[in-house]
Amino acid sequence: MRAQGVYSEEMETTGSERRGARAPERRRYAYDVDDMLRLLLREWWLMLLVFAIIFGVGAGFAMTLKKSYTADASLLMQLGQDYVYVPAAGDAARGAIATIDEVVQSEVEILNSAELKHRVIEKLGYHAIDPSFPKTFAPRNEIERAQADTRVMRTLSGLKTETAPQSNIVRLSFTHKDPLAAALILNTIIDLYQAYRHEVFMDVTAPLLENQKAAFDRRLRQADQTYEDFLLRNGVGDFQAAKSTYTKLYDTVMSEIYVADAGLATARARLSAITARLGQQAPEMSTERQLDLSVPSKILALKQQRAELLTRYTPAAPAVRDLDEQIRALETMQASGRAIGEKEHRIGVNPVYQQLLTEKLTLEAEIAATSGRRTQLQAQADQVTQKLQSLVGMEAEYNSLATERNALQTNIASFTQRIQETQAAREISEKAQDTVRVVNRARPPDKAKSLQKPVFILAFLFGGFTALCAGLARVFLRKGFLSADMASKTLGLPVLAQAKAK
Repeated sequence: MRAQGVYSEEMETTGSERRGARAPERRRYAYDVDDMLRLLLREWWLMLLVFAIIFGVGAGFAMTLKKSYTADASLLMQLGQDYVYVPAAGDAARGAIATIDEVVQSEVEILNSAELKHRVIEKLGYHAIDPSFPKTFAPRNEIERAQADTRVMRTLSGLKTETAPQSNIVRLSFTHKDPLAAALILNTIIDLYQAYRHEVFMDVTAPLLENQKAAFDRRLRQADQTYEDFLLRNGVGDFQAAKSTYTKLYDTVMSEIYVADAGLATARARLSAITARLGQQAPEMSTERQLDLSVPSKILALKQQRAELLTRYTPAAPAVRDLDEQIRALETMQASGRAIGEKEHRIGVNPVYQQLLTEKLTLEAEIAATSGRRTQLQAQADQVTQKLQSLVGMEAEYNSLATERNALQTNIASFTQRIQETQAAREISEKAQDTVRVVNRARPPDKAKSLQKPVFILAFLFGGFTALCAGLARVFLRKGFLSADMASKTLGLPVLAQAKAK
C-alpha cells in the first residue's frame, strides 16, 4: 500500500496472479452507511461548490421574480342554437347537437384566440395592459405596431382557462402585477368575448351577399347605360309605353277608317237613291189654278130675264122663245162639260225636287269630306304601321336589354332582402338572451402572489440533490479505499499492514 488506508491496484494484480489463472472479476465495493458518510465528507468542498453555484443561480432568479395579482372569473356555457346542426338543404342529420364538452372546448378556443386579444388591445390601449408603454403611445408604422403587439401579447398570455369533464363551467384567471389592471383586463376579455362569439357564429354568407350585391349593382349600372343609349338612339323614351301608344293609335285610326268606309258606303247608297228619285220628279209644279164659271151665270141671268119677260109676254112670244133657245144651248154646253174651263193657271218650283236636290248636294259634300278624311286616316295608319314595324324590329334587342335589367333588379332586390334578414337576425341574436352567462365577474385581487419562495425552495433542494449526486459520483470514480476495514470488506482479504503516504 502506498498510502494509509489505501489499497493499491498493484497489490490486487499480484494477488490475482498468485491465485492462478482466474479471470479478472469486476471489483464490487462493500460500503455501509458510515463508510458512505465518511466518503461524502471527504468530498465536502466539491459538494459545497456545486450547491453554492446552483442555489446561487436559483436564488438570483427568484430575486428577479416580482409579485403578481391574479383576478378570477367564471362563465356558464349553455347549449344553444349555435351548436344545433341545421342543413342548408334537405333534412339529413337535422337537429344533431354537440356534447357539453365539445361546446366548452369550442368556447375556450374562442376565449384563447389571438383575434380576441387584439380586440382587447384596441379597446384598452397599450399602456393599460403594459404600463411600460407611455400613456399616449401610438404605433407609427406596421413594424412598430407588430413589435408592440408582441410585447403586449406576452402580458395577455397571463389568461388561463380551467375546465372539467362533463362540466359547463369555465374558470378564468388573469395574472398581472397591477390588481386593478388584472380585473379590468379580464372583464374586458369577457365583454369582448361575448360580442366576438356572435361574430364567429353569425352567418358567414353576409359578406358574400354584400359582395355579390355590389357586383350586381355594377352590372346594373352598365345595363342601365346601355338601355338608355338604346332608347336615345331609337328616339324612344319608354319602349313599352311607345309600343302601347302606337298600338292603341293604330287601333283608333283603323277604327276611324272603318267608320269612314261605312259612312262613305252609306252616303253613296243614299246619293244613288236620291238621284233616282230626282229623275222621277219635275223641277216645276202647278201652284195655283182658277176655273171659268161664266156659263152657269149666264144661264141663271137668262132665266131671270125670261121670268121678267113672262110677266109681259106669253111663252110663245118671240123674245121668250129666243131666251129659251139660248138657255137650252148653254145647258147643252154645260151638260157636255164644255161649260167649265181654266180661267188662270200658275206654275212654281217643286219643293220635293228642291229637297231631294239639297240632300243630294249635302251627300256629295259629305262624301267628298269623308273621302278626304279617310285618305288622311290611311296616311296616318301607314305612318303608325311603319313606326310599329320599326319597334318590332328593335324589340328583340329591347327584350334582351330589359330582361337583363329586370333580372339584375330582381337579384339585387333578393340579395338586399337576404342582407337585411341577416342583419336583423344578427341584431336579434345580439339582443336575445345569450347562451354564455357570466357567473362571477373579476374583482381586483387583494393578495399578491409570488414565486420567490417556491423558487428558493426548489433551488435549495435541487442544489442539495445535485451536490449529493456530484459527491457520490466523485466517491465512486475515485481510486483507492478510505480505510483498511473498507479495503478488507471490499476485497475479502485481510489487511496485514498500513503505511502512511510518502
